[in-house]
Parts: sequence; structure tokens; C-alpha cells
Amino acid sequence: MTTKDHLARHDSQIARLEQVMTALAEAQVKTEEAQEKLTLAMAALAKSHAKTEAATRSVTRQWEAYLNTLRKN
Repeated sequence: MTTKDHLARHDSQIARLEQVMTALAEAQVKTEEAQEKLTLAMAALAKSHAKTEAATRSVTRQWEAYLNTLRKN
């Protein structure tokens, strides 16, 4: 293999490595963006869940209060 061929092969390998590194960097950015969206969605879900639990407890208390007004045998 001539020096020129060897350098051409080396340059080709470097170009492929640069493409791979670019693809990895882009994938990392997308992953971080997806993680951020997931974190926000989970926070919203937790807030919604807390409200639902509070509403359920309130309805339960109201139902129990109603049941306590019924005549007992």
C-alpha cells in the first residue's frame, strides 16, 4: 500500500468516525430533550394524582357523613 493510499484510507476512517460522533451527539441531545419532557410530564401527573386523591378523600368523607345520618336499626 502506498503512502497516498494509506493516507486516503486514514482520512476515510476519520470521516466515518466524525459521522458517528455527530450522530451520537445528536442522539444525546434528543435523549436529553425527551428526558426533560418526561420529567415535566411526570411532575404534572403527580400533581394531578394528588388532586384526585384529595377529591376521593373528600367524597369518601361526604359519603360517610351521609351514611351516619341514616337511621340505624
